[in-house]
Amino acid sequence: MAHVVNEFANLTTPQTHHFKPTKPVSKELLQQVKASLRRRGAVAYDMWLPETHYLPHLLHKGENIMGSVFGRYSLTRDNSVGRAALVATDQRVLFLNKKPLFMQVDELSFSIIGGVTFTSVLIMGFVTLHTRLGDFKLRTFNLKNAANFVDYVETKCLQQISESSDKLDIVN
Repeated sequence: MAHVVNEFANLTTPQTHHFKPTKPVSKELLQQVKASLRRRGAVAYDMWLPETHYLPHLLHKGENIMGSVFGRYSLTRDNSVGRAALVATDQRVLFLNKKPLFMQVDELSFSIIGGVTFTSVLIMGFVTLHTRLGDFKLRTFNLKNAANFVDYVETKCLQQISESSDKLDIVN
């Protein structure tokens, strides 16, 4: 039985990299990720956050960052709060909460996202990502970045809906 357990422990899956110690990423890759975040509206403060520095470890080859939100979060499923980032790529949405001795990563496919809400009050914005796993709510002060994230997620969700309805229309 111990032999079977050892074989299972050595299996590599796409998720394995989240739980193994990571090697430092190259400066070029980190600069590419930062440049992509800046093009989408992230500010200089966001570049110093631990979530930004860990993000290159989570991205797959060929995956592109399309939007992001950095801020204080609250989750409805377990009533947790803290600072984190929501990063939309062309393939999925990542919820990343990285601290020195703690890390929480949730990978959300666009098929489980029910919608996204953006509310602004004076200089603050609130982005709520409604999913089957619960709501991810972030408070941010970067309204431009939040608006870009919301626009991309809405567009991607609408594409998912139209693609699924097209498949249903083909039935004879």
